[in-house]
Amino acid sequence: MLFFGRVISQEKQVRLTSINFEIETIGNNAKVKAIHSILNESNNDCNVSISMTLDDESAVTGYSIKTVNGEFESELKEKEQAKIEQSDATTNGYSSSIMEQVDDTTFSILLGLVNKHSEVTFSIEYLTHMEIQEEELIIKIPNLIESKEKYQIPYSIKIIGSSKFSFKGILSGEEEINVPLNGDLIFGMKDEDTDEVVISSTFINKEKEGDINIIFICDRSGSMYGEGINALRNMLQLFLRQLPLKSKFEIISFGSKYDFMFKEMVEYNEDTLKNASNRISEFEANYGGTSMDAPLKALIDNNTEKCHIILLTDGYVDNKINTIEYIHNLSKKNSLHGVGLGRSCDIELIRNIGRIGNGISVISKNVNLLKKEVSKITERILIPTINKCQIEWNIKGEIIPKEINNFYGMITCYIQCKEEIKEGQKIESEIKGICREKEIIYKNTKNIKITKGVILHQLMAFNQIRKLEVENKKEEAKKLSMKYHILCKETAFIAIDKTTKKEVEFIKNIKLNEMCHKQSSLRPTMFFDSCCENDALEEDMSEDEEVFENESSKCELLCCNCGYHPSVEYEYSNGTEDMSDSVNSPVTTNITKQIAQPMINLKSYGECSNLCGEEKKEFSCDSVNKEIVFEKIIKCQKADGEFVGVQEIIKEITTIQSNNIDNEVIQTFFVIQLLKEKFPENKVEWKLIVKKSENWLASKPAISEEIKNRIISLTKLIKL
Repeated sequence: MLFFGRVISQEKQVRLTSINFEIETIGNNAKVKAIHSILNESNNDCNVSISMTLDDESAVTGYSIKTVNGEFESELKEKEQAKIEQSDATTNGYSSSIMEQVDDTTFSILLGLVNKHSEVTFSIEYLTHMEIQEEELIIKIPNLIESKEKYQIPYSIKIIGSSKFSFKGILSGEEEINVPLNGDLIFGMKDEDTDEVVISSTFINKEKEGDINIIFICDRSGSMYGEGINALRNMLQLFLRQLPLKSKFEIISFGSKYDFMFKEMVEYNEDTLKNASNRISEFEANYGGTSMDAPLKALIDNNTEKCHIILLTDGYVDNKINTIEYIHNLSKKNSLHGVGLGRSCDIELIRNIGRIGNGISVISKNVNLLKKEVSKITERILIPTINKCQIEWNIKGEIIPKEINNFYGMITCYIQCKEEIKEGQKIESEIKGICREKEIIYKNTKNIKITKGVILHQLMAFNQIRKLEVENKKEEAKKLSMKYHILCKETAFIAIDKTTKKEVEFIKNIKLNEMCHKQSSLRPTMFFDSCCENDALEEDMSEDEEVFENESSKCELLCCNCGYHPSVEYEYSNGTEDMSDSVNSPVTTNITKQIAQPMINLKSYGECSNLCGEEKKEFSCDSVNKEIVFEKIIKCQKADGEFVGVQEIIKEITTIQSNNIDNEVIQTFFVIQLLKEKFPENKVEWKLIVKKSENWLASKPAISEEIKNRIISLTKLIKL
């Protein structure tokens, strides 16, 4: 994943004008320099901040700032020392910049003063892994949301190293770029200062997609009332229809109490889908507290194994120590994934569920994006898990990670060599495990070429730091951070510009958001983007303006002077402004395509009668949220992938009939085309749904080209 920062300033005229990525690849490892051009068009000198959210696979290694006075590189310091130096610099009138890790996902960068009518360049450097699919690197670029954005933000990518590629575009939504993967998946590097040699080896799970065992543990405590429980219901309805036939599943609800939907894992088929779907539609937030440990203990007592366990909560759980202990226990035979919902979830716990449980962690701070985030997990875990993995090398050294209980996607392992490695020496690495009762062995072999550098050393150290932070071993994590120049919770980067000096009183008068921070450090629980006259705020949210995390972007409705919405609820932070949601969540805005033909206005919709069991409702297209239509369509899919009852939602489908083709075949083909045509912003959610439907259609008599064209034309005419 590529990441970039979001500009935070009290002046609306301060904006990001371009972002350029310079990437050096070593197999699927990448050293990234993200160069931000920031322009201050206002009539005031002002402080500017950058907020940035990274995933678990990325390590920050430094940043620099370039102004008319020159370029200033940052230095890594212990966090307290960095803060002291920054305070001293400010007291003496110097512009200073500091970057620190706010929490498990968020990095805060105070750039300092940007002069009026001037431009600065801010560059952040980090290491990350690229995903690999079918011999290609997948470069993901998240969306930078700017509500009512007046400026298009161009970006460029230049890749050198084992892969080479150049690309230019405009930031307009989540994008994926495929780049040919050149070279092997095993590399060696030597640190010229210490002579340390580290070799990395990346393994890719090549098992085919198929049925899985999956358990969803969902929070139904009182805090889920309202939007939370509604988002949970809709997400589970979608989740059920993403599962392959013959999978086994269970849904557990918890709060102060817990219960299993079924007495044991059940096979996924039409009967169990209908049963689960009807019961989910009745879910309420009426389980009291948030005791996640109890259902986890029940799974341990049931000797649960070979399962993917997804845990969702919107708050801080009771008995956290027990919860972590049970996650450790279950991770020996299962993969656990954490989903945080809303703005009050325990981010540290969610991250630890994925780290300890050998799984995935996501935080969806906008409830409307829950389906999207869980769909990403579902897609990745459909590849069968390889369990009880062992790593072996034909050389001696310290292997990191030492244990891999579950391997379901792609993993990079490292060895810090304890013997001299000669140029051209044959290096072999092997991962061995069990998948579906059979032994799986993947082996990487290469006559090694040792290059100069520390990228692999830093990635290896980052893996260790992450583990130490989970274990609360702060001093050990700090030592590794300082040794390998990697940002962690106990360190910070600082840069000081001593070429210019401002009057101290002047600096005090233009502190960022001073009016909002007189008594304490506050942060809003929600941001929107708007401009207002005489500080009056206009709330004009369209359905395109989504507020979200992952990874984390925010729309902002800010007070023009101080940057804060006076009517929005604020919560106390730990003294550092938390902009954790400002960037890097994949999202796609809702853009209705303009079509030359006259549009059909749908007059009525109803609930799909075959699954939901809810009272049918009539409503006008003009008054209904497009997302509701999407949810109703999804509920019409059966377990095998076919769609039925769609005419209850979009009656125009009844205009297409054929004596030679079953109605279910026509409806299924229609829904596939409709989703692609009218719901491109929901692709992450319907991707697995469509794949299942296409597989079902492949087993049926082919539709004539004439009928296909009529259906495709109809989908273009429908107005949503």
